[in-house]
Amino acid sequence: MPLQTGERILHQIVSTVASSVELSEVLRAVVRLMSEASGVHGCFVYLVEDGGAHLVLRAASPPYERHIGDVILERGEGLAWWAAERREPAFIRENALDDPRTKYVAEFEEEKFQSLLAIPVVGRSDDVIGVITAHSAAPRDLSDDEVEFLVTSASLVASAIDNARLYEEAQLRVAELERLGELSEEIAGADALDELLDIVVANARPLLAARACHVYLLDPGSEELERRASDPEPGSARRTLALAELGPELVRGGRSRRLAIPLVANGELVGLLVAEGSSRVELARAVASQVAVGIKKVQLIEQLTEKNLIKDFFEELAGGRSRGNLEGRAARLGCDLTEPHVALVAEPADETFDRSLRHIAPGSLFDRREDSLRALVRLRTSDAEAFLERLRQLHAGLATLVSVGVSSVARGEEAFAAAFAEAQQALLGTMVLRGGPAILSYEELGPYKYLLRIALEGGIRDKTVDAVSRVAEYDAQRGSQLVATLEEFLRRHGNISSTSEALFVHPNTLRQRLRRIAELSGLDLRTDDWLTIEIAVKMVKLQQALGSAKPDI
Repeated sequence: MPLQTGERILHQIVSTVASSVELSEVLRAVVRLMSEASGVHGCFVYLVEDGGAHLVLRAASPPYERHIGDVILERGEGLAWWAAERREPAFIRENALDDPRTKYVAEFEEEKFQSLLAIPVVGRSDDVIGVITAHSAAPRDLSDDEVEFLVTSASLVASAIDNARLYEEAQLRVAELERLGELSEEIAGADALDELLDIVVANARPLLAARACHVYLLDPGSEELERRASDPEPGSARRTLALAELGPELVRGGRSRRLAIPLVANGELVGLLVAEGSSRVELARAVASQVAVGIKKVQLIEQLTEKNLIKDFFEELAGGRSRGNLEGRAARLGCDLTEPHVALVAEPADETFDRSLRHIAPGSLFDRREDSLRALVRLRTSDAEAFLERLRQLHAGLATLVSVGVSSVARGEEAFAAAFAEAQQALLGTMVLRGGPAILSYEELGPYKYLLRIALEGGIRDKTVDAVSRVAEYDAQRGSQLVATLEEFLRRHGNISSTSEALFVHPNTLRQRLRRIAELSGLDLRTDDWLTIEIAVKMVKLQQALGSAKPDI
């Protein structure tokens, strides 16, 4: 090649590189100029893509432009990869297809060519970023000047590629930020969870250049992630994922890639964003952050709305005063009042108890206010024993003591006012019959069912109850245990020895207490009816429990 021609072509390449940052435009001009300068019949530019896995055709001389983007060389294939991996030019003078380093590319009709040249393109980072290949129809030799010209041209192409890629990346970042902002606005404007999830998958898929996009939400009860939205159709995507299956954010397998980014809001895992065919990890993290906050916001709104609906629903059921279409509101809450249920009340009820109860009673309704909880528990059968057994197992493992009252089985709208009253009575019964935090069903109250109803309704005037009340007042003022002593004495049928043993006191101490009880109350344990006194003791204890509990029924 004449020196002046080489200098002219290099000058034109420099001018082309300096005049545009559009990569495709620069590469087309480079192919044209290098073909003209070297007199080859075909010139091609491949760029290293997919993290170094492939050489992809990005520029070609006529008539091969139509194959741009379609011709892909796997790592190690052809003379192009041979030159790239060794970082040195490779030249085959003739019979190129007979050389084991070559790969036949049908699209280029390579049987027409005899000689083949491949020159690596090394970028600013000192990494090979591409390869230029040149094909000639006849055998030919390359002079030192021609090789030097082609190598110099390749270095200029490298500069153009670096500049163009920086420009493209900057444009891409601006576009991504704009689309991320638009997505954020749409997420903020969503009022319902399903609407929000549809917005996310429809917008995240093109933003992440993904083949498909899915959103999974965490089910706290089962600790599984359930797929709730997909774009396009879910195809082979799994419906559920276990938390233990979560692996790295980016997974590669052959040519396929898959992003799985946790959706975390305020340190709480709410779900998972999956993008198939994408490797844009940082952008996906930004999307996931926006999505997690949006999901949490909508969930909180829906929970507050549902909580108010449940509260009003419970008030109507417990009060026996329907404002109309109670069945419709029950259906909206996923409750079928014709199915067997039990009412449940618990105090004090913290988040741990609430969450645990929801786990053992799926499909039930819950209303927690401060430190109390009401629930309408759906039963699997008409027998409540299986649920009570699970409840007792839960209760035994609690760190915080909780009192729980459970009604008898109820079904049908008209039965639930009584059910909530029964649960409240059973809760009060835990204080009287169990002496502290425990689980008690309405059926376990026995004859206390009737005493509790009398105590709740009030208006009772009985001289024996008044007499025991005076003893209870004395206990409250002095911190004594006279009512408990009287109760145990009656339970032991007046046996001094067994009563003193049960109370861990000397028999003489017991006799002194009984004399004091007689003085305060005016009761004569030798002649008065013990059953009447025992009932009066229970009534006083119930009144004490009612006074401290302040029931809201």
